[in-house]
Amino acid sequence: MYFGLIIFHYICTKFINVITMKKTVFILIFVNITLISNAQTFQISGKVTDTNNNPVEFAEILLLQNNSALQYQLTDEEGKFVFNSPRGKYGLQIRQLGDTLYNQIIDISQNTDLGIIRVQHKPDVLQAATVIANKKIIERRADRMIFNVVDVPEIAGGDAMDVFKITPGLIVDNDIVAIIGKAGTDIMINDRPVNLSGDALLNFLRGLRANDIQSIEVITTPPAKYEAEGNGGLINIVMKKSAADTWSASVFSTYQQTKYARGSFGGSFNYRKKALSFYANASYSGGKDYDDDESTIFYPKLKWEDNGNSMYKMNFFSARTGFDIEITDRWTVGAQYINSTSRPKSASNNVTNLFDIATNNAAGEIITESNGKSKSDMHSGNLYSVIKLDTLGRKINIDFDIFNYNTNSNNTYEANTSGSTDTEIPNGLLSWNNILDRKINNYSMKIDVEHPIKKVSLSYGMKLSLTQTDNDIHVFDIVSGIPVNDPNQTNHFLYKENMQALYVSGNTELGKWEIQLGLRAENTRFTGNSVTMDTVFKKTYFKLFPTAYLAYNHNDKNIFYAEYGRRIVRPNFDHLNPFRSYSGPYYYFAGNPELRPIIIDNIDAGYVYNNQFQLSLEHSISHDNSGGGIALLDEDGYTQIGTRLNYFSSSATNLNIIYIFNKLKWWTSRISASGFYQHAESKIYPLTPKTMSGYGASFQTSNTFYLNNDKTVSLGFSISHVTPMASLNLTHSYKQTQLNAFVRMLFFDRTLSVSLQGNNLLNEYSYNWKAERSRMTMYSKAHYNPRYFRLSVSYSFGSKKVKVEQREGSNSEEQNRAY
Repeated sequence: MYFGLIIFHYICTKFINVITMKKTVFILIFVNITLISNAQTFQISGKVTDTNNNPVEFAEILLLQNNSALQYQLTDEEGKFVFNSPRGKYGLQIRQLGDTLYNQIIDISQNTDLGIIRVQHKPDVLQAATVIANKKIIERRADRMIFNVVDVPEIAGGDAMDVFKITPGLIVDNDIVAIIGKAGTDIMINDRPVNLSGDALLNFLRGLRANDIQSIEVITTPPAKYEAEGNGGLINIVMKKSAADTWSASVFSTYQQTKYARGSFGGSFNYRKKALSFYANASYSGGKDYDDDESTIFYPKLKWEDNGNSMYKMNFFSARTGFDIEITDRWTVGAQYINSTSRPKSASNNVTNLFDIATNNAAGEIITESNGKSKSDMHSGNLYSVIKLDTLGRKINIDFDIFNYNTNSNNTYEANTSGSTDTEIPNGLLSWNNILDRKINNYSMKIDVEHPIKKVSLSYGMKLSLTQTDNDIHVFDIVSGIPVNDPNQTNHFLYKENMQALYVSGNTELGKWEIQLGLRAENTRFTGNSVTMDTVFKKTYFKLFPTAYLAYNHNDKNIFYAEYGRRIVRPNFDHLNPFRSYSGPYYYFAGNPELRPIIIDNIDAGYVYNNQFQLSLEHSISHDNSGGGIALLDEDGYTQIGTRLNYFSSSATNLNIIYIFNKLKWWTSRISASGFYQHAESKIYPLTPKTMSGYGASFQTSNTFYLNNDKTVSLGFSISHVTPMASLNLTHSYKQTQLNAFVRMLFFDRTLSVSLQGNNLLNEYSYNWKAERSRMTMYSKAHYNPRYFRLSVSYSFGSKKVKVEQREGSNSEEQNRAY
């Protein structure tokens, strides 16, 4: 215990001295409070059993002095309790359901084990009381909305994705889960980030049994404890806890049909034996994906009509395993390992027809074909230690993480131009081969301290992170059939980033009010080295991220809340590389070493009525926004330059309504609607429109119909619609309407689930927009993984209860930026 505190004290001191002396004193005050408050304390432990020597769980243990309760806790599943208290004379009292079962005077001058304390209790009464005390379905805390899914019949026998579909405030679209009004939402389990994406994340969530989930926490504005990176909010899956000596397992398989077929299968296993917890899951995805896109580009003299399609052959495997051991009642250590391997192949075909704008006569044709294959390997390791300092809730979490990602890709391109009437677009064949080797390594450490002080729940901590990337690109001209190295397109880029963070947060309740304030400081220093261009650039920036929350629980039916938070979106490593990377004869991407992070301020106020209706008003302002990148026009008038610029600032105001209809046993409906106003101002006008603003709205309803009393047979549908709107990146988006439907059946006491799902039945475009850039106007739309039908089967077995602390460590932000 003291060793962990001394380490924390030392690291904080050394790190803070780098920033300012004032901040050093500030943090040291909190650390020294922890050291002093834990000096000369002694452990008081014992075990409560009934007269038959069976452990008594949930018995109330009170440590008294002068007839006042100094400490309080409940016995665990083994009937055990542990206190830490200074030297002195105390009263020990054991109660249950209002009855006092035991009293004893104890004089503490050393660690004391009271042994077995036998009492009489009424288990039947306790069980009845537990049923009566069920939590509300929806709870609102200062910094999050909690959806308690225990005994919700709709998700019995399902998985985590089924739970997300009925969670208020979330939307599931094309197997992507997000908070309504947000993009890029991160997912956690038991307050630890899950560093998976795409199929790996989807298969992992399908392996989580809904019956093992206690609640879903929707965190629209993450507090200071969490990384400041990203603006998509957080979803925290809280798993149930259970008694020792339990295990569970599940297996699943899916088949999906679009133009091509694809499928996946996998399983998970969780186990707890006394002090040991172990978990493992693995999945495999294979088959083909298909997408098509079309665009029309108006250049000063020519119109380009472009039609393309792509096929991706998947070959993906992921695995995750870990364990933790309770060394003592107050010290737990554990480890986790994640691996993913991918071996995809791709093929695409693109036909571009050129027309003279003045006459509309044909002016040429460009046919581009590409083929590629790649292999990627990701390894992530985490070691952690949790030290409980006392029974008042004070504890230290220490995480050490290592992350390694290697990828190698080999792509060939062939572009054949014919019939061109413009000298800037010469006829002939171009063919080249791109070979990329990328290595990313990250090492990080994180320390979190929970330190309740009287009526304030205080927490503080730190993080240190080091990231190194190595990108080596070789391009060969293969028109002649013999590869010839092109030195003008070969590039070697090195990147190194150091990040240090500190945070402090406090929460208190004053009657019906709950208040939480926090502050996070992050200092980032990076160096980029374009070896090929002999260019080195360095940059350092220090940012503060305040958070504030206020909740007022007027009564059980009426809750008001408000929250504020600042977030940051850092550039991906590739976006800082200034070298040109070509993916076609008339398109190349060049990164921007001067690119700054995006800073976003969010404020949100809302009202919740009777766990069924929620109204919220949100406002956000972003600074130095780069959107999804920008395409500019080269001097030749036809070559597009893809790059990243801090080219606009924006603001958005949203009014959101969520309503849950569950008055009928055979029908549940969840309705959400948003109205919004968005405004953006360009910093590079006239290369983009000077300003763009407008109103828009979105609507979604999800409905489930039960065909029998046991709710084991159900069908349903969901509809979503987004109106045309001016987007925040100075483009115009057209309307979108999606229709999904499903049928689901549960067998064998809900352990076997079979479902058939139809997605995007109207075959709506994944995106459809118009943009004006430089001297060109672009219209673009595409289907990514369009309308499909999926058959899913899952089976769960073993114990119905399981306790596994699935954990992710301190480098989740860096892992997300690696892809």
